[in-house]
Amino acid sequence: MVGLTLEGGGGKGAYQIGAWKAFRQKGITFSGVTGTSVGALNGAMILQDDFELAWNTWYTVEPNKVLSIDDDINELITDWKLDQKNVSILLEEIRKVVKNAGIDTSPLYQLIQSMINEEKIRKSSKDFGFVTYSLTDMVPLELFKEDVPAGKLADYLMASSYLPVFKEKKFDGKRFLDGSFYNNLPINMLLRKNYSKIYAVRLYGRGRIIKVNPGDAEIVYICPNRELGGVLNFSKEQSRRNLKLGYLDTLRVLDSLKGTVYYFYDMPAEHIALKMLFSWPDALQKEICITLDLDQKKALNRTFMEEAIPTMIDIFDLPKEARYQDLLMTIIEAIAKYFDIEPLQLYGFDEMIRTILALPDKQQKNKDSDHKMTYFFKPPETFLKKGKEKKRQDLIALLSTYKAVLFRCSI
Repeated sequence: MVGLTLEGGGGKGAYQIGAWKAFRQKGITFSGVTGTSVGALNGAMILQDDFELAWNTWYTVEPNKVLSIDDDINELITDWKLDQKNVSILLEEIRKVVKNAGIDTSPLYQLIQSMINEEKIRKSSKDFGFVTYSLTDMVPLELFKEDVPAGKLADYLMASSYLPVFKEKKFDGKRFLDGSFYNNLPINMLLRKNYSKIYAVRLYGRGRIIKVNPGDAEIVYICPNRELGGVLNFSKEQSRRNLKLGYLDTLRVLDSLKGTVYYFYDMPAEHIALKMLFSWPDALQKEICITLDLDQKKALNRTFMEEAIPTMIDIFDLPKEARYQDLLMTIIEAIAKYFDIEPLQLYGFDEMIRTILALPDKQQKNKDSDHKMTYFFKPPETFLKKGKEKKRQDLIALLSTYKAVLFRCSI
């Protein structure tokens, strides 16, 4: 059986629905879903197989649909715009929250009730489980749908998401706490039911995660490599970005996409990458050697191959055993980032090259004169040594000026 586990993380939750879009696109379905907090809410919609509801909920989300907080305070919290001028405003709001015994979660409760189809979930043959913590009984609860009293599923899902800052509210006559305080990634619940493969979608939310021993089961992690925003950041802009990220990061795993910042569905083979790197003109090879502070006692092409290539691998923080393909991909990503090319979309290799070549060059201050001075008047070695980051920046700027000849073999 194939299962899905969704981590808790509040406002970061749109990422998981983006991941679901990719799973659907690849024809991957699940026999069971577990989650904590927002992961439980998303899991319920996945079990209902209501993709349009889930996508539209996150695509149109706004802070006032989740929490009853003043708009200005929401902006401060989500963007952390705290300084001497507005910290007093936040403190005043905190005093109000304390006076009212917590943040009003009525909008969230209404949203959950509108999203959850308890009858559909209970009739489903698929497993559905989530985590909460009973403050009344002082015990953690790992519940499957059959453990929840009839008519109370929405209440218990709300209980799984109940943070200490929320206004006190009882569900089914008891007080609960967000499940992240016990287990924010309940893979163990599916392992106990003998699932052979589990996809776990991380949000890196705050909370405890119980370590698991998968045994013979395969666990595939889908993890963001970018910041998803704060736990209380329910802004429309952040949620739409997270939907894209979840979709692309999941495709990166499922389709073995290349790239770390960008998403490439194809790259040149190793021998093509080698040919491209060593087809760079002598003038560029020479400037690279100068930029990297390499002595040019050997023939230029030999210096480039034996010293410049390994040095570039090092300054881009690639492993020593990196292939030419890895270096070429890293260079392309660095140049794309240098030109502020949109990262959140799929690219073919040739498509990215055409995008880069279509952009106007950036102005380089005194670049040519600096290089000529370095070449014709070589100061003592200690004055030439630069830090790795400075070399990396200089190298990227240099390569960007030669973009018209960097990739001649590919187009």
